[in-house]
Amino acid sequence: MTNFVVKLLQRTQLSHSQVDKKPFIYARSNWLDDEVDFQFLSTFDNQNYRGSLKYTEIRSAASDLDVEYEVFLSECKNALTTHMGLTGFDYEIAQEDEQQQVFKLHKCDGYEALYLDIPLKKVSNCYQLLDAAIDLGQQPATAAPSTHLERLSKHSIEEYEKYVTASKEKEAQMLKKFILLINSKKAHIRDLKRQLEERSDKHTKKKKNSGNEDTDDDDDKEEFAAATQAMDMEKDT
Repeated sequence: MTNFVVKLLQRTQLSHSQVDKKPFIYARSNWLDDEVDFQFLSTFDNQNYRGSLKYTEIRSAASDLDVEYEVFLSECKNALTTHMGLTGFDYEIAQEDEQQQVFKLHKCDGYEALYLDIPLKKVSNCYQLLDAAIDLGQQPATAAPSTHLERLSKHSIEEYEKYVTASKEKEAQMLKKFILLINSKKAHIRDLKRQLEERSDKHTKKKKNSGNEDTDDDDDKEEFAAATQAMDMEKDT
């Protein structure tokens, strides 16, 4: 079998104020003839990633660490295909720079050594890994697997299904809250627009009334400042 789906404990560094919540990495690895194809889901940020690693790169890493290639390859494969990870190894998805995430496999045996460094790409489809896990569970076994391995595989798939279901429910709840917030903002905008229109109408009416008063004052001024006219004594008498 070259296709594996396992659950790994992600490496974390706790501070005094940080909650001791252990994130996990769901990992699918497909060991091909010349490279290994990986899919990861991090429960730390609910993000899915893809990456690949050629055997020539694994050989180069073994050479850098001065470890025999076959031994190094066997260690890496066991570390990446063992449920909950292999004792003595740490796993993490780290931010390499602003746009690049990397999966790192550390061996901690007396001293820490970086075994693998796999560049990752974000993917939006979170169901590919689940489909791979289901397909893997439905494949007929070529040899009788141990009861312990069957139990671990079934447990991993069940946990992943629960996690995907919980994530979808959480996303639906957040969407409802977002819709309520948008509707509230729209209502507030309508109210502000209505208040603005009312103020504009009041200002227009006030301006018209002010214009009428100015006209009356001008008429009075014209009469007061009119030319003196001759008095008609007989008419006045």
